[in-house]
Amino acid sequence: MDAQGPEKVYPYVEDTHRTFTTVIDSNNMLGALYGFKAVPNGFLIDAKGVVRYKQLGRFDIRQKNVQTVLKEWLDESNLETEIQSADVADSGEYSSANHYFLKGMRLYTSGDFDAAAAEWRKGEESDPDNWLIRKQIWALEHPDRFYSGFVDYNWQKEQISKGPQSQR
Repeated sequence: MDAQGPEKVYPYVEDTHRTFTTVIDSNNMLGALYGFKAVPNGFLIDAKGVVRYKQLGRFDIRQKNVQTVLKEWLDESNLETEIQSADVADSGEYSSANHYFLKGMRLYTSGDFDAAAAEWRKGEESDPDNWLIRKQIWALEHPDRFYSGFVDYNWQKEQISKGPQSQR
């Protein structure tokens, strides 16, 4: 999920040398559908469209447990992995935050970055645990921390310790 679009994310995806489809959702359609508030996430969906496995947050194909689940799924053995539930405290809270996110996206794509950030801050205020929104604000205001060849996770940890931008 990245509001700045696939052209910003593609270099990082390319560096992973992945051989599977990676979806870059600039409109948070998957977050709204599945109720997640942070990335990366992993979903294994069968040919009938049934979600057979999902891991919300910290999905990393390099982890042995993820590789094991993926291998079982690809081998079509009886994947009995329990599907984890989404971490959504209140659907109204999420819906309100997503409303502000989408309004901000329309402003962002029209080039009004300040107004987009203002809408995203309203979303962050309505749902302070929504990391998708918070990281879009950070990436917009500090692109060097996200798109200069690496993601500055130490800087992000500092921001997290300060609390939501809307509460500062």
